[in-house]
Amino acid sequence: MNLSNIDSWVFDLDNTLYSPEEEIFSQIDKKMTEFIIRKFNVNEEEAFSIQKKYFLEYGTTLSGLMKRENINPDEFLEFVHDIDLEILKPNSKLTNIIEKLPGNKFVFTNGSKKHAENVIRQLQMDKVFDDIFDIKDSNFIPKPNINAYLNFIDKTKIKPKRSIMFEDIGRNLEPAKKLGMKTVLIKRKTPMRNKKFKTKDFESLWEDNDFADCIIDDLVKFFNNYYI
Repeated sequence: MNLSNIDSWVFDLDNTLYSPEEEIFSQIDKKMTEFIIRKFNVNEEEAFSIQKKYFLEYGTTLSGLMKRENINPDEFLEFVHDIDLEILKPNSKLTNIIEKLPGNKFVFTNGSKKHAENVIRQLQMDKVFDDIFDIKDSNFIPKPNINAYLNFIDKTKIKPKRSIMFEDIGRNLEPAKKLGMKTVLIKRKTPMRNKKFKTKDFESLWEDNDFADCIIDDLVKFFNNYYI
């Protein structure tokens, strides 16, 4: 992959800048279930089913809750991002690599800016990125809705054909690819927390797809192979 013309580097946050094995997003996942249990007085299995159904249909659980249940997004985001980040270990090799990349570096997340800032600070990457584009910046339109990407481009002024996007969810790369960006899928082993909820559509989110120019399992290895 030729990256010589790239001057904008776009990174997803959760399970992209750190591994799922760090058990960070799994905490958020459980908090989303807990939020639904409290709001709708359902059991854990029902809540988890609602959570994943909305995620599949609307791009994020929050988007589904807003459209179908009129949930306050700030209340949801504050609750689900109240997690323990102390277990998250900095990756100095990745930090040094991203810091030295030419051009602008962005985080593009379906989460909140506060959560992104907390994660980046814990990773000791708080001086690495030029900006964070969060779900509020996108008017609560999440990836993979193409309008989220258009909002991102409008705010950051990146040129898609001179940009590259890194994601752990394959479907989130489709709009980026169609807009002209280079795309990298970080293939993660993200086990289903509830074995009873197991659908082909859900599992396919982490599988190889036609919208990834490159499929990797480690960002440091990628940059060592293709850039450094």
